[in-house]
Amino acid sequence: MPLEKVALGGTFSFFHPGHRHLLRQALEMGRTVVVGVTSDEFARSFGKAHPIEPYEVRALRVLRYCLRKARSGQRIMIVPLDDVGGPASSDPSVEAIIATEETAARAIEVSLSRAKRGLKPAIVVAVEPVLGVDGQPISSTKLWRAYASAHRSGGALRQPGEPTPRST
Repeated sequence: MPLEKVALGGTFSFFHPGHRHLLRQALEMGRTVVVGVTSDEFARSFGKAHPIEPYEVRALRVLRYCLRKARSGQRIMIVPLDDVGGPASSDPSVEAIIATEETAARAIEVSLSRAKRGLKPAIVVAVEPVLGVDGQPISSTKLWRAYASAHRSGGALRQPGEPTPRST
């Protein structure tokens, strides 16, 4: 179902398989994919107990991934996200909002708010989560906790973006 423009958003901290799955789904659906990456200020407002990389680092990871996976002629737009709706709430050309099962309710609210503004409501597509070894959805929060735990115990888990050591 190729649509002209789809949108999604997220923090994309500790970039993981769940993020990649969500982005792949969006890339399969839209000729233009608008990815809102939460600004540093908006991300801080969530009150997470773990660190969140700077916007530039997160946005660049998302852009690099999308460019590697994009089809010929496909447009990728990475924009700062300063509120829940981002461009999906006001851009009349957005046809669908791609969300996780966890964020689908907010995506529906954004779609309904479009209608209140006189815009066509966007289709909301809820993407199934990628499950971790515990059978639960992978999340950045869980990964940050595992990183902190491994770091405290001297484990080999690396910080996101840190190069893999070469074996000798």
